[in-house]
Amino acid sequence: MIGFFMSVFLLVLLLGKKNKPQADKILFSMIIVYALTIGGPFIEIYNRNNNFPHPHLMNNAWLFLLLHGPLLWVYVKKLTVKNFKIKSIHLLQLLPFTVFLVLHFSNFLFLPAAEKISLIKDESFTSTVFFKIRGASIGIFTIGYNIWALNLLRKHRINIKNQFSNLERINLSWLKTLVIASLIVFTVNVLLFNINNYIHFAGYYQLAQIAYGFSTLYVLYIGYFGIGQGTIFAYSQEVRNDSVNVENSGFAEIRYRLTGLMENKQPYLDPEITLAKLSNLMLIKPELLSEVLNSSIQQNFFDFINKYRIEDFKIKCINKDYQYLSIMGIAYECGFNSKAAFYRAFNKFEGISPTAYIAKVS
Repeated sequence: MIGFFMSVFLLVLLLGKKNKPQADKILFSMIIVYALTIGGPFIEIYNRNNNFPHPHLMNNAWLFLLLHGPLLWVYVKKLTVKNFKIKSIHLLQLLPFTVFLVLHFSNFLFLPAAEKISLIKDESFTSTVFFKIRGASIGIFTIGYNIWALNLLRKHRINIKNQFSNLERINLSWLKTLVIASLIVFTVNVLLFNINNYIHFAGYYQLAQIAYGFSTLYVLYIGYFGIGQGTIFAYSQEVRNDSVNVENSGFAEIRYRLTGLMENKQPYLDPEITLAKLSNLMLIKPELLSEVLNSSIQQNFFDFINKYRIEDFKIKCINKDYQYLSIMGIAYECGFNSKAAFYRAFNKFEGISPTAYIAKVS
């Protein structure tokens, strides 16, 4: 009941949110499915405890589990890919739900109330081949989609490091935790039900109370943190019309021009420098600059820029003109915009902390 009413409460909050992005509309659909998934078992348990007043509402909630994976995938895709639009081909992901809905109609929904009560009362429906197939299928589809979503996030992480020099405003931690939490919840619940199909260590509705109670915590988590999330996709800014096409130029020439630009104009001092901005300064396409960085220099944009910032810090920290500044004051002068980002980068490239480095060179 807590999980169901929390889902309804979150739906009300989402409805009241102004200027909802498309991702919030997908989140709205997800929470509706969660409400139906968690509310269904409560109705089933209520029926069993009250002499089956509504038998036709029994044994239906499991169908919505087949919608969790596709909705999660679309949600992650929408948050991480700019201008992603749902196309007709994406509707193929609803095929498992449609197939099992048709099979459920023929196997259970059209049965008389007395027969449904008989099947549910002694839980004999759990010994059918259809029940075992549906349990295995739910496990494969839900866990598979969660792994797919994690892979999308992994690719997105690589993408943003190829475009941005500071990642503090591009927060992937919540979305990653969301997918991992979903993977844990579904893995535990799927294993419980599928192992029980063969070992029978608990009744079906005993497991339902445990599993869907566990799912309630997940609903609380995604609702509380999900509504406040912004867009976290990485995007390329448009380059100016005066960009020149140098695809046929050798990488060596581009590297030479890039090195000169970095040393003379020091664009890394801009905390908001991006691949698109740097490519504008170079008068080349962002894709070509990214290829040069990754293939020729063998660094992504994030590491390339931060390496220059670290080298600049190493010079300034022993320069008397900067002695009045703290460590972070110098770091900010070098283009960093957060303490955590600076310390991570310094440890990565130098293998020691900035404090230890200054003590060493002093």
